[in-house]
Amino acid sequence: MKAQALEAYTVRDVLKSRGTPTLHYTVSEGNTVQDALSLMYAHDIVSLPVFERSKGADGRYAFIDIVSLYDLRDYITLAPGLEDEVQFQLLSGRASGKPTVLQDSIEQVLRSRKHAAKVISADASLEDLLTLFTNHGQHRVLVSNVFAEQQQQSVPDTAHEPEETGYLGSRRSSFDEGECESGVCGLTQYDVVMFIQAHNHLVGAQLDMSAAAVASPLARLGGSVSSGELLEPFLTIRDSALTGLKRLRDIHTSALPVVDYEGRLVTEAAGTAMRALAEDKIGLLGKPILAFMFGMHLPMASLYIVSERFTLGQVMAGLLRMNSRRAWLVDEGERPVAVITLTDVLRQFL
Repeated sequence: MKAQALEAYTVRDVLKSRGTPTLHYTVSEGNTVQDALSLMYAHDIVSLPVFERSKGADGRYAFIDIVSLYDLRDYITLAPGLEDEVQFQLLSGRASGKPTVLQDSIEQVLRSRKHAAKVISADASLEDLLTLFTNHGQHRVLVSNVFAEQQQQSVPDTAHEPEETGYLGSRRSSFDEGECESGVCGLTQYDVVMFIQAHNHLVGAQLDMSAAAVASPLARLGGSVSSGELLEPFLTIRDSALTGLKRLRDIHTSALPVVDYEGRLVTEAAGTAMRALAEDKIGLLGKPILAFMFGMHLPMASLYIVSERFTLGQVMAGLLRMNSRRAWLVDEGERPVAVITLTDVLRQFL
């Protein structure tokens, strides 16, 4: 581990630092894609634990998997009838009334994936947690063995019964020496960045690294936006929202910069924008990205923009202050040249 001073810490320490490790928002396998998107949108989250539709013999809801916004994005963009519905709504201004991918179940989404849920023991090292996040691109992990006398991958009787929406919930609680009221605890990349920031006095060398050294460069493949040649992996303001989502899916990333005709950064295209998607708004996917955001009543993203003069410590502080998932590195012409994600940040401490 690069940051030797962090070697003594475990997953349990991160849970204690977070203070409220209970997963408050979950779905069942019988919920729909629309249900999951709406819950993510309402609470500004990008992943949800999934539980069985009904209680088992022990009276608990068994944990099945984690579904992320990126799973939903990929499933939606690969749906056979999606483009037909987009075109119908663009031309008619209304929904066709036919069943859409938004009514498919979370169970169908999980069956379409190739990877499994990630669970880590509360007694595992911080290094193991960092490795899990950076090697597998996982946004959230579940934590097992939070306390020995109770099984961790199930929701006990204290959980609310599913309401009309089908959501499962639990009462809020504070973390008390390994106790997790719902029996299901989770951590995100953001939680770990916050933990490291709280212990920044132990990792000074890493924090002094330049932003350019940490960033993932954006590959320019030639051409220019002004000449009509698309710079990969950029998106232009002419590209449709659906084109952007498909490109995000194809290159397995969470966001891409959207540039104007001179290549200057305007906003970002991220899967988070689709959380407000509904049956009668599917047609907006066929519109240019900015028109899509306007039609969905979404504010322009508050981009976190940095330069090569920033250090890793400054980038981390900015990500936490702005509650942002990434920082865009731009050149003197305001053109995006690299991106620094939470994964990039965590990788520096391995």
